[in-house]
Amino acid sequence: MKASYRGSFLRFAVFGLLSVVMVLSLRGFDLSRSAEEKYQQLYLPSGQFLKEASIGYQEAHADYLWFRFIQYYGAFAKGFNNFRHFELLIDSITTLDPKFVEAYHFASLVTWSDLGKPYTSIDILKKGILHNPDTARLPFQIGLIYYVVDDDFARASFWYDQAAKCSDATDLELRFAAFSRYRSGDPLGSLSLWQDLYNNSDKPGMQMLAAKMILLMEEKMKAGEALPQRKTVTRSGV
Repeated sequence: MKASYRGSFLRFAVFGLLSVVMVLSLRGFDLSRSAEEKYQQLYLPSGQFLKEASIGYQEAHADYLWFRFIQYYGAFAKGFNNFRHFELLIDSITTLDPKFVEAYHFASLVTWSDLGKPYTSIDILKKGILHNPDTARLPFQIGLIYYVVDDDFARASFWYDQAAKCSDATDLELRFAAFSRYRSGDPLGSLSLWQDLYNNSDKPGMQMLAAKMILLMEEKMKAGEALPQRKTVTRSGV
């Protein structure tokens, strides 16, 4: 019992010590004289160090860093910093809590829309998928990037289809996969996906849409029509 008590006390003491280190590391957020200095000064240990030092309190520390990250991003949106600590913060948060899906998702949006780096955004999402393979919103976001940025409809359809296989998927993912497959010049593949949606959806409105698209795909194939695949330049791999 005493050994257990000492172990619990040690864990609590280490948690408190690491919390103090993190607070001091982020103190520049609050104590700098100018607004620019306030949101630009930041030092943090590596995410791996924080994970190893947290000893079971990783999620609590990840939540604290997430709160500070939101403040940091708000300051960036107002022009108070150049966001140079963005990658360090996100790496620390997702290393401490690999299951923090919202962190991957929001970081990918920021990287794509604010920093103009869609492929870095995809890398962030893929890291999230490795730790959260059954979460639809991460592969769906990859599909959206390929669809919007590259007009790479075939690759977008692949990722939408991966999202549709997740346990929290809705009809939306399969619908986007089917439509993207048609845009890629593959009406047969699109037809198969629309049929899956028709057979598995429990929403009358979605079944009506799927039935309409099934007829359209059949007509396109009978007429020998297919949309040519638009050639795009993207990174290798999916």
